[in-house]
Amino acid sequence: MKSMTAYASVYHRKGGQSIQLILRSLNYKYLDIVIHNLPAENILLEEAIKKEIKKKVQRGKIEVYLFLKSPLEHEIHIDERALATYVAQAKHYAKKYRLRYDPSVSDFLSLPQVVWYEEKKKSEGSLILPVMREGISQLLEFKRKGGEVIRVQMLKNLAKLKRNIQEIDRLRSAKKKKVTVPDDANNKEDIDEEVSLGLFYANKLGKTIEAKESAPRGKSIDFLTQEILRELNAASSKTKDQTFAFLIVEAKGYLDRIREQAQNIE
Repeated sequence: MKSMTAYASVYHRKGGQSIQLILRSLNYKYLDIVIHNLPAENILLEEAIKKEIKKKVQRGKIEVYLFLKSPLEHEIHIDERALATYVAQAKHYAKKYRLRYDPSVSDFLSLPQVVWYEEKKKSEGSLILPVMREGISQLLEFKRKGGEVIRVQMLKNLAKLKRNIQEIDRLRSAKKKKVTVPDDANNKEDIDEEVSLGLFYANKLGKTIEAKESAPRGKSIDFLTQEILRELNAASSKTKDQTFAFLIVEAKGYLDRIREQAQNIE
């Protein structure tokens, strides 16, 4: 069992480059992945990042925050056309005014528009996916720990829920034994079927919560709690016994807690 709410943070530094990754998982009915701060030069990695997450996560809103730092590299460019123009003009005026023509390369390179620099960032693409896999691993561990806490709480509430239904069943059986002549009123208040189905679904719910496989079970739990609620409501509408009514209301309270906890299960 895995919780849908989880958090992970990874920091990695290599050769002047650094990446900080933050993963946050929130409750959501479906799987929704949002990536923040992915640089334009790494935009092609977006699908690869989503693919890595989809391998491990089935439900929830996953927010990915990337904070990247990379040293700038300067690429030097020489404008040969501008340089040729300067050289030609220097030769022309040296000849025209009978000047000594003995320029150095550095004289020309210092002139405007001959040399220009282009700043380039080193791509962090090779670092992003390994860091992402480490972050997903941390996120899953957080989910498992959170899921275990929820599982224990759900089982406690389920035990109380079953105890109430079993008590209704016991009291109902005792009450039936006292009735010597069945009448229409008693038949209308008969909740045998609702109690039996309620216990059936409650037992099935327990098995689902306790299941060892890692498959998503939030939807299964939600379905079973709806079925139990349906039977409790049906029993409540039939019976006029105040003790039964109180036990049903209390059972529905425990069921509401389970349903609320199920909203945070993947």
